[in-house]
Amino acid sequence: MYSPNKDNRMSLRCGVLAVLLAGMHLTSVQAQTTAAGVTEPFQDVILSASVAGTVEKRLVKEGDAIKEGQTLIEMKKRQEELEVKRRKLIADSKAELQAAEARVATVKTDLDSTRKLFAATKSVSKDDLDKKELEYQLSVAEVERLKMAEEREIIERDMASELLKDRIITSPLTGFAVEFFRQVGEDCKAQEPLMRVVDTRQFYFVANVEAKAGYNLKQGQTVQLQIEAGSKTIPMTGKVSFVSPVVDPASGLLKIKVLCSNPDGQVKPGVAGTMQINAQ
Repeated sequence: MYSPNKDNRMSLRCGVLAVLLAGMHLTSVQAQTTAAGVTEPFQDVILSASVAGTVEKRLVKEGDAIKEGQTLIEMKKRQEELEVKRRKLIADSKAELQAAEARVATVKTDLDSTRKLFAATKSVSKDDLDKKELEYQLSVAEVERLKMAEEREIIERDMASELLKDRIITSPLTGFAVEFFRQVGEDCKAQEPLMRVVDTRQFYFVANVEAKAGYNLKQGQTVQLQIEAGSKTIPMTGKVSFVSPVVDPASGLLKIKVLCSNPDGQVKPGVAGTMQINAQ
C-alpha cells in the first residue's frame, strides 16, 4: 500500500545525508590551503677572479655539465708560471746549505784537534784556540741562517703557486655552466663576474604564504607540491628547509622554502608551482 508519509521521510533522510556529505566535503576543502611560489636552483653561483687579468681560455661551453673542482676558465698566466718555476729552483737548491754543513764538520774536526793539543802539550796558543772556537761558531751560525733562508724560499715558492691558482677558475660545485660574462681576450677587473654555474640536482620551492596558513609549518616537514614542467604540472614531494622566524609586517606574509630532489632534471628551476598546506 502506498504511503506518502514514508516517502517523505525517506526524502528527508536523503536530504540530510546530502547536506552532511556536502558539509564534510566543505570541511575537507577548507582544511587545505594552496600557496603559489617559484623554484630556484639549489646552488646558483657567480664566479669571478680575485685578481685583474685577461681571459685566455674557456674550457667549457654554456650548457655543459661540470664537476666540482673542474677548471672552467684560465686567465693569462705565463708570468706567474715562470715565477713558480724560478721560486721552485731556488727552494729546491741545497748546494749552499750542504757546503755550509760540510764546512761546519771540517771546522769542528780542526777545533777538536786544537783543543786536544792545547790541553795535552800546550803546543798551540790560547789565541789560536779562541780563533778556532770563533770560526766554528760562525760556521754554525751560517748554517742556521741558510736554513732560515731555505724556509723563507719555500714560503715564497708556495706564495707564487697561490698567485698562479688565482688565475685559474675552477667550479665549486657539480652542475651546469649557465652563462659567461667575458669573452676570450677580454680584460676583467678583480671580483668582476666571469661566469655563472648552477646545481639543479635539487631545487628550492620558495613561497610567501599568509602567516596563519604557514604558522604551523616546521623544518623537516614533508609537503606536497605541483610544479610546472613544460605544458603540464607534476606532483612532487619536498621537505621544508626554512621557515622565516619573522612575518613581513607590510604584507603579512611568511617566507617558506622547500627542498626537493631533482636528479633527472625534470624540473628546470625558475618555473612556478603551488604548495599544499594542511591546516592543523
